[in-house]
Amino acid sequence: MKKYEIYLPLKYNDGTEIEPEKLKQIKEQLVAVFGAVTVSPLVAPFQGTWRYGGVEFIDEIIRFEIINEQDFRSDLFLKEFKKQLKRTLRQFDILITVQTIETI
Repeated sequence: MKKYEIYLPLKYNDGTEIEPEKLKQIKEQLVAVFGAVTVSPLVAPFQGTWRYGGVEFIDEIIRFEIINEQDFRSDLFLKEFKKQLKRTLRQFDILITVQTIETI
């Protein structure tokens, strides 16, 4: 099995808040494709610091987790989904990680 983690900012790069409806739509799309998703609470987001083009950004981030059977179609979907997220959320990049896991 694989665990995918998608780290999404709560603000656009210009500092304005991303509309909650957009995050809801992303969640719904992931549930439609994978059948389930776990989302970190909005009240206690992660904080990420990164640099791009000599500028330092500090983001409040939520994490979407998906656990799925190991399947190349999931990788392909998420590569395209990342492109969509970058456009929709007006981000330079979106972090998506993948881990091979075993379940008990």
